[in-house]
Amino acid sequence: MRAHLDGLRPVYDIMRRINAGADVRSVLDAVAAGVATATGFEVAAISWLTADHEFEIVTVAGDDGAREALVGRRVPLEEMEAELALADRWGSLLFIPAERLDGAAGGWIPDLEVDGDPEAWHPEDTLRAPLRSPEGELLGLLAVDLPVDGKRPDGARRELLEMYAELAGLAIANARRTDELAERVRLATAVEALHTQAARTLDVGAIVETSAAAVAEALTADVVWVRAFDGDDELTGAGRGARHPDRDGADAPPEVLAIVARSAREAWAAGRVDTAVLQGDEATFAATPLGTSLHGSWADADRHVQVPVAGGAAGWVRDHTSPSPYHDASDQARIVDFLRPTGARSLLLVPMGAGPDCLGYVVALRGRGRPPFAPHEVATAAQVAGGLGQAVLNARMIERERALVAQLSSLDHYKHDLISTVSHELRTPLTSIKGHLELIEDDPTGSAEASFAVVRRNLDRVGSLIDDLLTLKKVSNPDRPLETRAVDLQQVLLDAASALALRAQEEGVSLQVAPAAGPVIISGDHEELERVALNLVGNAVKYTPAGGRVELWTERSDRFVRMVCRDDGIGISKRDQEELFTEFFRSTNPDALAAPGTGLGLSIVRRIVQRHGGSIRLESDLGEGSTFTVRLPLSHV
Repeated sequence: MRAHLDGLRPVYDIMRRINAGADVRSVLDAVAAGVATATGFEVAAISWLTADHEFEIVTVAGDDGAREALVGRRVPLEEMEAELALADRWGSLLFIPAERLDGAAGGWIPDLEVDGDPEAWHPEDTLRAPLRSPEGELLGLLAVDLPVDGKRPDGARRELLEMYAELAGLAIANARRTDELAERVRLATAVEALHTQAARTLDVGAIVETSAAAVAEALTADVVWVRAFDGDDELTGAGRGARHPDRDGADAPPEVLAIVARSAREAWAAGRVDTAVLQGDEATFAATPLGTSLHGSWADADRHVQVPVAGGAAGWVRDHTSPSPYHDASDQARIVDFLRPTGARSLLLVPMGAGPDCLGYVVALRGRGRPPFAPHEVATAAQVAGGLGQAVLNARMIERERALVAQLSSLDHYKHDLISTVSHELRTPLTSIKGHLELIEDDPTGSAEASFAVVRRNLDRVGSLIDDLLTLKKVSNPDRPLETRAVDLQQVLLDAASALALRAQEEGVSLQVAPAAGPVIISGDHEELERVALNLVGNAVKYTPAGGRVELWTERSDRFVRMVCRDDGIGISKRDQEELFTEFFRSTNPDALAAPGTGLGLSIVRRIVQRHGGSIRLESDLGEGSTFTVRLPLSHV
């Protein structure tokens, strides 16, 4: 009886520590010391189950050699479970006779002689007591070794062991609840601050840039990527992204971005978060459900499955994940190849969205030596991503409104410029026509030949302006399809040169078309392509002084057809080149402004070329002539 009472003496100190909220390690130290003192074992070791399902020995009482060999040692749950499955059940204790281990016992083995007594303690005997929460969750293990009397424990000593195991389990459970509560308060504060910051930002890029560091701090992640998709780029994974810590060249290659973007969209639709644990060249991917549907709440992230350990003899552990079927082998291999050089051990992929739309994602990494993300951290990441998704949606709406306002303002300016330019271009020739008609009216018997010539010239100018406006309207209509047919681009150049030959001759300009090896047949709108050639050649003749040259030719490569117009005229300044293809822009060069024009010719050229899937390039320097190159892809040929 006295021995039994002596075994209970340390219990008071242990309970006092638990009730006072003492540090869990000090409580476990007291439990281990109490076990060693009260139950007659020279060694008592306590391990707790870490977040990544490994038993870590945190305290050893008794033998110094055992303490040095065991503290900090980790054993994976799967390995320990295989060993516990061999045990005899002594109440809540699990005893494994040495002969069942078949020499496979690991860890510290005492130097102990074995006699023939069947009740004698064998050096490789193993006796463990599961440390469980009041609900039966496995939190750790209490192991004892080297009994003072050299015997396997009797019923009374087993009861003491069970009692101390219950105290240790209670201490770990209380400490875990306290830590989780403090962590939840910290995370809730971080989430609120992050959401407030994001909600105040009306720019998607700024939201992404400012969020990466805050997310990394909240999740205690080593690396965080935040990316918001731009428009329809969800397929490519491009968009506006930020990394913390920020390092040059740290972004993922396009194929990895595409895989992550696809996974994020699938995760958002399924209401889940994807996780992965990397070990060597392999990774275990899993999905954590965070809602029953696409529009569900993330609040049920703590739900879990109770997985029995050793058939339930040791209690159960939580499993918050389910295998993720959304990553094929090639995707997994590509992600692992990308992450391996970073030293990452665990990954968290959280979709970022609002309503039915996935708007981006958050990826967090932890390196080797760090535990994987705990369930409450996964839930926090989901809350963060949900808030960021709403902020991104709001910012997108603001950006679209701003873009619409800018477009309307630009349209208003365009209308103003159109009215102003057309009014000016009509007023000048009409004023001249009116003046000369008045001269003829004042002297109907006089010679009116000169006045008629002026009237005819100004009527041609008005007609040219009207033609340009009608053409601009036609080629600017996105609903008007191309009327394509086979067109010989070389013949188009020849026709344009023929139409402008007399004018070039009058201006003293040499106009030449280089011969082609044969027809340059493309598929396009003949009338529009003819207008391109006429406008380019007409400008070249107009702005080339007497004695100059205008050269025209076509080229064909494996991928493109080119039409080139080169002159040695007055040239175009770099400043003017920036606006040259906009409507109604003429020039800032007085020599160019001296020639009549509407400022619509090159704008029409650009629109026609774009309608044909091509591009136009200008090479020019002021006073050095100009070269215009129209390029059409063979896909349109």
